[in-house]
Amino acid sequence: MASIAPPPALAAGAGAAWREFARDFFTSLDAEPTPLQRLRTAARLKLAILIPALYAPTAYWVAHAAAVFPQKASARSPSIVWYAFAIVFLVANVAIVGSKRAPENARAARLLTQVSIASEAAGAAALDQAIGTATSYLPILFVLMIAAYRVFFDYALALWATLVPFCAFTTLAALEIFGVLDPNPYFAGLHHPLSTSTPATLVVIETVDATLLITFFTVNYGVNQAVKLHRYITESVLRRYLPERLVERAARGELRLDAPPERRIVTVMYTDLVGFTALSEELGPLAVGAIIDRYLSRVAELAHEHGATVDKFIGDCVMIVFGAPDALEPAEQARRSVELALAIQAGIRSIDAAVPLSARTGINTGEAVVGNFGCEWRSDYTVIGPAVNVAARLEAAGQAGRILLGEETAKLLGDAYELTPVGELKLKNVSRPVRAFLVRDDAAKN
Repeated sequence: MASIAPPPALAAGAGAAWREFARDFFTSLDAEPTPLQRLRTAARLKLAILIPALYAPTAYWVAHAAAVFPQKASARSPSIVWYAFAIVFLVANVAIVGSKRAPENARAARLLTQVSIASEAAGAAALDQAIGTATSYLPILFVLMIAAYRVFFDYALALWATLVPFCAFTTLAALEIFGVLDPNPYFAGLHHPLSTSTPATLVVIETVDATLLITFFTVNYGVNQAVKLHRYITESVLRRYLPERLVERAARGELRLDAPPERRIVTVMYTDLVGFTALSEELGPLAVGAIIDRYLSRVAELAHEHGATVDKFIGDCVMIVFGAPDALEPAEQARRSVELALAIQAGIRSIDAAVPLSARTGINTGEAVVGNFGCEWRSDYTVIGPAVNVAARLEAAGQAGRILLGEETAKLLGDAYELTPVGELKLKNVSRPVRAFLVRDDAAKN
């Protein structure tokens, strides 16, 4: 019977899935090196936990092994080697803890971490050989060490923590098999069936080697899945709902969504398409939706270029804030806001639409409350206060292609722009008249 080949699309999908699996299994998605602070923290934990829990008991046992077991003279060499590497381990980690924060110190701390890893692996391998490489339980420590380093450290350091014990274990096992080293000097006179060159010995060694490599790549795969999820949440989800600076803080684990709101001087801009309702009736929802999407994307791009925060989209209206979440001098807020408004007025004219587009803009500077508002399962990062309401009302009172400024924003601009007073405006839901000023495309002074 002739075989049935899978559809090309299905075969291509399966091939892509296998390539993605192989990439996640064998390589790293996180190229950032382990930061200095984490290296220092790891060194502190090693000194605080491994010294009393592992190194001190082992040193005591090695020192008193001669009184307990009938040893050969060959037992002295692994004991000396273990003590030497224990001292290297101690010195390297003390030096890492004492490193100060600086780029050159980060490189030195990374090198010392490699020395620490090598001393851990080499010392454990020496003790392993003293007991009998093919019969010792110590490779379990290698497995735990590899898994821990891949979880907490970067790919390169974790790979180093894999290859060093792998090579040390394999080399010592081979030397025992070929009779170069005594297979179990600590247990002289005791029979260890796997301590000679037998098929069972080779199976044990190959199993340990395979376990070390599989442990590294399996944990590496899990770490890569966590990295992919982290990137999706920060770049594809949070970036849509939080300002850029807050997303960066969230990626570093520094963002507190439950932090109380704070008072801040901000400059708020509202910019809105003119004639949107008529445009919808003329072109239909699908065509208008495509135009609005291009318009909002262009405004958001310009806001990012000018260091502003897009607070929210309200239909075809965009609320933009200067001075939050990152603080900015009020005068600089005012200057950037007018520059952005002029750029938006020019930018929307280049949008490919069935009809010419125009927008009106209102800008106001004042004190507001900045933070996350809402409940535990739904909240928005925004600014609230009378200054925000005035900016919205200035935009509503404006005309197509015009930029209206509140009095405080105009004062902060000084003589940087030619401003035209439009008198006091009675704005909706604003208790007192607001002195407003008009900016046009040719207002910037040379």
